[in-house]
Amino acid sequence: MEIFNFPKEWKVDKIVPKEIIYRVADADEKLKRIFVENVERIRLQYILNYKNTNIESYIDSKERYEEINFLKVELKEKGKENTVSKLLHQLIPKGTVVIVGFKNEILISLSKKEITENTFKVEELQNSLWINSDDEYLKELVYKNFNSTNLKLFYESIIEKIKIYNLSKTLKIDSNIDTRNIEKLEALNKEIEELKALRKKETQLNKIAEIQARLMKKMKEKKDFA
Repeated sequence: MEIFNFPKEWKVDKIVPKEIIYRVADADEKLKRIFVENVERIRLQYILNYKNTNIESYIDSKERYEEINFLKVELKEKGKENTVSKLLHQLIPKGTVVIVGFKNEILISLSKKEITENTFKVEELQNSLWINSDDEYLKELVYKNFNSTNLKLFYESIIEKIKIYNLSKTLKIDSNIDTRNIEKLEALNKEIEELKALRKKETQLNKIAEIQARLMKKMKEKKDFA
């Protein structure tokens, strides 16, 4: 399933043996079993760098975007996709996009990393919800829709698109979201979910009514974005 419509010159399409993952991760039997039981195969699909894309690298004291790797993970079954994608991000000291596929669905996983010359750590993970292969939103993920000023902005453009997709599905609003409103909507969604959980736990009728009133106010704010 082609998603980003990258030029063929960017394609690598090489199988990554799972044994390499075990060795680099110093995997124990539990982790090996997760890969054996859940992962069919892993492919390095694309490598983007200045040489083949003409998109400038970005390097500062905490971030390095000299290359972006796109990995395709084909699953045998759902359930451990977050574990698998997180491990791959923790192993690769570069900007990485993990595309997890199962039947006619995909999940796209990205992570912001603090990268210096000698060390790196995952700062933030961003996974999409499962996306069906015929979802119209996939048209938004064509690479020409991303910011190509440099590789950092290119990568962050994909993260923004995934955040917008998740918010539109979770909040049931249109996906035509202004990027300036992403943080506001994420906070609103978090408040709504917290209030729902609080309402479910509460037993006193007067407090339930109070929580419900707060929840309805937040739901109205959500509706204003629709």
